[in-house]
Amino acid sequence: MDGDTVAREMRRALGPDGVRLFRVSEFLTPQQISSYFSRRAAKNRHQLPNDADIKASEEEDNFTRARETVMAISLQHPITLDQFDICAMAKDGSLERVRLSMLQNICQKLELEVPPKPICRKKIYLKKL
Repeated sequence: MDGDTVAREMRRALGPDGVRLFRVSEFLTPQQISSYFSRRAAKNRHQLPNDADIKASEEEDNFTRARETVMAISLQHPITLDQFDICAMAKDGSLERVRLSMLQNICQKLELEVPPKPICRKKIYLKKL
C-alpha cells in the first residue's frame, strides 16, 4: 500500500466494538508513513538472518512447494479407465463382479498400492478401489 492509502485507512479504522482505533493526535501523514516503512525496509536489508529467520524461510519454501504440488493434482470425477466408470461400478456394486485379473490390472493402472506378488483374492483389490 502507499502512504496515502494507509493514512486514509488510519483515519477510518474501527475496532471490533465500533470505536476508532486512533485518536486525531495519533494520525500520521502519508509522508510519515512512507518514511517509516522506508527506514524499516532499509534496516531489514542490513540485518543478517538468524537461525529462526532461516528456518522460517525454509518452512515457507516447503509450504509453497507442497501447495504447488497439491494444486497440480487434478482429480477427475468420475474415475474412468478404458471403457469402465470405476466410480459408478463401485457405487452400484458391479465392481465386485469384475474378474480378479481385471481388478489387478485396474489397480496397477491407477497406481494404487497393491501387493507386489498378485494375491488371488478380490477383497484386497476392491478395498483399494
